[in-house]
Amino acid sequence: MELFFDSGATKCDAILLDDNGHYVRHCTDEGINATYMRDNEMEAVLTRLHALTGGEDIRKVTFSGAGCGNSTNARRIGEILTRLYPTAQTEVISDLLGACRLLCPDRSGIVAILGTGASACLYDGTAIIRQAPSLGYLLGDEGSGTYIGKLFIQRYLRDDLPAPIEADFQRTYGLDKAEVIRRLYREPAPNRLLASFARYLGMNRDIPYLHSLLMEGFTDFFRTQIQPLLPYNIYILHLMGSVAFHFHSVIGEVAQEKGCFLGNVAASPLDFLRNPHE
Repeated sequence: MELFFDSGATKCDAILLDDNGHYVRHCTDEGINATYMRDNEMEAVLTRLHALTGGEDIRKVTFSGAGCGNSTNARRIGEILTRLYPTAQTEVISDLLGACRLLCPDRSGIVAILGTGASACLYDGTAIIRQAPSLGYLLGDEGSGTYIGKLFIQRYLRDDLPAPIEADFQRTYGLDKAEVIRRLYREPAPNRLLASFARYLGMNRDIPYLHSLLMEGFTDFFRTQIQPLLPYNIYILHLMGSVAFHFHSVIGEVAQEKGCFLGNVAASPLDFLRNPHE
């Protein structure tokens, strides 16, 4: 048996696979990002997920997660996994490399993750050969749920939204401007709060104003994450992540404008492993 962990800032899926790499079962817990979490916090999540194995003989553990492109973070998570699965072969890789291996195995392509955060790279079928820095939610992450939510909330707080949209948003979330600011600056994980507002745009993407805002956000994503991967438009673009999945039609509009073709799109590695496709 193999165990594949897929973790972003919002949630972590532990996926049990048989010896042929086929899905068996999974469970989900809160997200792990070693950049922002202490060892004891990560170990608590992984210990809870350890129950997934149910006594199965695990021979290989792969952890694909946010922040794991950093060697120090990868080592920290690897040490925890080794304690939990002492007889298994353990590998810790970035969430982006994990997406590459699933979405375009053994061939070149551009692969991007658009979820709470955002990242993209050029993959040669074996390794990531070029990657634009995503800079995290404070300085970048263009096209992510956090970024889209931030574009929307900026307009809300500056009274730039059309009155009907502002009124509907307040009815939907029950948040006035003062409460939004308090939660963003006083409570933990402001990136998750901002990303949660992207759902509102998803529910109302057919409203021209919000469609235009989405086009702006994904145009920024192409400008900062895809176009630096020259010559980007000779490769197929594969997408992973909840934002990629739910907004793939809008992303497709921007991709068409940039002369880029979309390939595989999956909400998560879990989605792909349960329903493999090419």
